[in-house]
Amino acid sequence: MTEKPASLAPSLDLNNEDLYPIREVSRLTGVNPVTLRAWERRYGLLVPHRTPSGHRLYSMADIERVRSVMSWIERGVAVSKVASIIDRQVNPATVAEPAAEVDTAAANLAAADLQQWRGRLIEAVNGFDLRGLDLLYGQVQGDYPLSVMFEGVVMPVWRRFRDSSEGAGVSGQWAFLDAYLRGRLFQRLSYRRSGYPSVMLAGLPGPQAEFEMLVAATFIAAADVDVIYLPAIPSLSELTDMAQRCGCDVLALYGERAVEDDLLRQLSRMEQALECPVAVVGALCEVQPTDLLRAGALLLGEPCEGLTAKMQLLLAGRLDA
Repeated sequence: MTEKPASLAPSLDLNNEDLYPIREVSRLTGVNPVTLRAWERRYGLLVPHRTPSGHRLYSMADIERVRSVMSWIERGVAVSKVASIIDRQVNPATVAEPAAEVDTAAANLAAADLQQWRGRLIEAVNGFDLRGLDLLYGQVQGDYPLSVMFEGVVMPVWRRFRDSSEGAGVSGQWAFLDAYLRGRLFQRLSYRRSGYPSVMLAGLPGPQAEFEMLVAATFIAAADVDVIYLPAIPSLSELTDMAQRCGCDVLALYGERAVEDDLLRQLSRMEQALECPVAVVGALCEVQPTDLLRAGALLLGEPCEGLTAKMQLLLAGRLDA
């Protein structure tokens, strides 16, 4: 008898209840198995059934609980505080008005939490406390999804030190934080996994903020892809040759400022020459959307605006240009 692939295997029945293995829960919810196990061990958010051999099995109620947890986390509530909210049996999707008591309390809690993390991060940077900075980064990374971590905590602090340095030269605090963050993201992108699709991310000509480009690369990598990261390129013709040689599944171009007509014409020729899709990431998507679409590029937007989901749709051939 031929064994069915794991993704097509039927749910298991135990005591007349459909139970699902952790890989299926991950597929249904988008939360990876490592995170699911951490929520169980560290926060007691889940209590799965166990087979005699110790494998975890989850009920549909567990799956709905995972989705509820994600709903609150994506709104900025720390994972360590989610249980106290969802155990009141209130799902954020069912709260009709922001003025509702639980919704308002959760929003205030989320805002206070994020403000506290930002304050602690600023304190560590001002004190050039590398160990403290590293500890804080790890804690925020463990408590929040990428979108909340970067938009709610890390990037506001990064922008604050960047803006305070403009016009007065690069400050020591700015250099310290920027170098640390770029190092952490480089490290995260360095892992290569066999059998995963690959995306080449290249910076368009002109000045780009490398940290913001690395954030974009991190959100792309979260779509379960390997990222080939090129902060700058000599020419689009050479980049076309590189993309053809490496056989990447998507070529993504990062840009923050308007590009000239000549580059748009080169982009059009590149799109026609490559078999893989050509996409644009960054503020450029808002600056020149019509010109980019006319050149044949797909627009993925800013990093924190659903970039991971858009990349998954693009790789599946289901992204609406």
